[in-house]
Amino acid sequence: MLIEKVKNPHLVLEGYNCFGCAKENIKGLHLDFFLYDNMVFSKWSPDVDLQSYHNILHGGIQATLLDEAGAWWIYLVPATAGFTSRLSVRYHKGVSVVDGDIFIVAKLKEQRRNLFTVDARLFSNRLELCAHGEIEYFTFSHDLAKKKMYYPGVDAFRGELVESSDYGFPDALFTELA
Repeated sequence: MLIEKVKNPHLVLEGYNCFGCAKENIKGLHLDFFLYDNMVFSKWSPDVDLQSYHNILHGGIQATLLDEAGAWWIYLVPATAGFTSRLSVRYHKGVSVVDGDIFIVAKLKEQRRNLFTVDARLFSNRLELCAHGEIEYFTFSHDLAKKKMYYPGVDAFRGELVESSDYGFPDALFTELA
């Protein structure tokens, strides 16, 4: 299945050090993002240093993963920027830090003017739903997003089409969400 591997245009900003997606942040999550059918996807390998209970990923890190995927959805689909105004997470199942990659998916739940509610989900490597977030983002007009949030425009994010399996995404993830 072909998906778009999007670019991170923020990497050229001097001092850019996002905990979620900056490659140079030695303590960060180093997330990459993919776009398919107006949904944003990411795959991440949990680190044992980020656990809470023995071999279970800390809930705060799970919330961060959901929020970051939602923010990238804002960049890519409505093509603007903003900030998180509300985040609600429901934890369904512990996320293992030793069982392999996990998957994060974000898509639109609803829009009210410049408020977007994004539905974000975190799945285990066996595609079990582990956490579900509803994140409300206050977004700026395109002009203000460029001025206040360094938003470079959606074209700066455009990447190449790649095979989802080449990046470790199982086809079942996409059929689960269809």
